[in-house]
Amino acid sequence: MKQNRLWRLLLLICVPTIVTIPNHVLADTPEIHSSTKQLENTTENSITKENEFVGPEKENKVTEESFIISPNETTWEFIDLIGEDAHKIAQRENLYASVMIAQAILETSSGQSQLSQAPYYNIFGIKGIYKGKSVSFNTLENKKNGEFYTTNTTFRHYENYEDSLKDYAELLKNGLIQDPTFYKGVWKTEAASYEEATAFLTGRYATDIHYNKKLNALIEAYDLTSFDETGDETNTENTYISPVKDAVITSTYGDRNGRFHRGIDLAAGQGTEIKAAKQGKITYAGYHPSWGNYVTILHPDGLTTLYAHCSQNLAKIGQKVDQGQTIALMGSTGNSTGPHLHFEVNGSQTLTQEQLINPLTILNR
Repeated sequence: MKQNRLWRLLLLICVPTIVTIPNHVLADTPEIHSSTKQLENTTENSITKENEFVGPEKENKVTEESFIISPNETTWEFIDLIGEDAHKIAQRENLYASVMIAQAILETSSGQSQLSQAPYYNIFGIKGIYKGKSVSFNTLENKKNGEFYTTNTTFRHYENYEDSLKDYAELLKNGLIQDPTFYKGVWKTEAASYEEATAFLTGRYATDIHYNKKLNALIEAYDLTSFDETGDETNTENTYISPVKDAVITSTYGDRNGRFHRGIDLAAGQGTEIKAAKQGKITYAGYHPSWGNYVTILHPDGLTTLYAHCSQNLAKIGQKVDQGQTIALMGSTGNSTGPHLHFEVNGSQTLTQEQLINPLTILNR
């Protein structure tokens, strides 16, 4: 049920409400542009102060001293929309998918800006015309003296997110007409890590001196490096193992007495060790009134597993775990009638019911 999927998350959200157009964007004839900001047709949006930008919840702020992010549902959903396309395109073009996705999150308020949504799908603020299609918005242009002025700007109009990602990748690979290697420093063959790539973009793609810190914080909070893995790395340990050895399945996935059961129940003794079904990163470890003590793990293939009703969580948020590593102990916390593990598999990190997968279809039991 949808109310059960909302996580009680940590600290601060680092997602802006406006599109920050880079200072180097590709028009019909590429040229160097000053930093611009898109003005949306809404009274809620505002131009934010340097080093402070406001997300969907306006009270959440990020300052130059702190770039701490609390993952939110809107951003997870946006990552679900563009992640796989970014991974494929970045692998082909020798780029960091993690950086591309983080930039898209930052530039579009996690896909909430008007320019980034249907029917325009422009997630990097690239100006000009794309295959004969464009759209115009009023923007704030930054003069050399730091003053802003309003102007009408033409942006590329794409058919889908994949086209926007491909076009941006071509910009990074082909650079500008006057300097084809302008973005060479973000290529994987030149940048040894995503941190080097984001550092190179700072002052070159965007004028914000903290641009790399914001991108790095997004990459870390949402484990975007999982999209940088090659096909061989992603497919290692391709099977999922049962999280509880010799457990009895007491309830299956699907209809249960007229109500939908989101996963399977595995019964064993109180305190039985619960193992990670596959290697991954702990994305949550806490308490929920229904699930009790529970843990979630994001795996390299993009699936998320959930382990509920634990007597004790042993893993911590952000911790990387191996397949078969103990992450919790079996119990009966939350809405439970006896010691067992409620185990779910989901195609989305938001744990939405629409993305649930029957665990028995993936477990190598």
